[in-house]
Amino acid sequence: METNEIVQAPEHYNPNQLVTYKVISDGNVTYPTSKVVDLEWVLDNARRTDNSLSALRNSISNLEDKLAGWIEDEESAESIVSQICDIFGFNATKEVEFECIARITGHINVPLSEIASFDINDVDLSIDINSYSHDIEADAEIEPLEML
Repeated sequence: METNEIVQAPEHYNPNQLVTYKVISDGNVTYPTSKVVDLEWVLDNARRTDNSLSALRNSISNLEDKLAGWIEDEESAESIVSQICDIFGFNATKEVEFECIARITGHINVPLSEIASFDINDVDLSIDINSYSHDIEADAEIEPLEML
């Protein structure tokens, strides 16, 4: 059973306390001063970075272990790419270019008082292209309208 205990900070804890510490970088020694809360932030980010690095090292090790087997078994490129994607946890995609031609016919109601001066090219026609099954980017070019 999970419990939600509230952790109390010790009485002597002061997140705004200034702390001077030693930093050795490229053989140079400095003694910067920072607030405890700033150091906590840096340490938390370092822990997250360390976890990410560890996960990537495991993925690379897994890849290294499988490389020799792939060469010996002469597996298909598609199978190898699929396994690499599984190891690193991403979904590889390939952009496929397409072109289609659509013929659109329709009707427009024009008031009789405007029919003499009506120009079909003054009609503002827009087309929306989308796909429910794939992530798609598409542009539509509309040629001048013709009256039938």
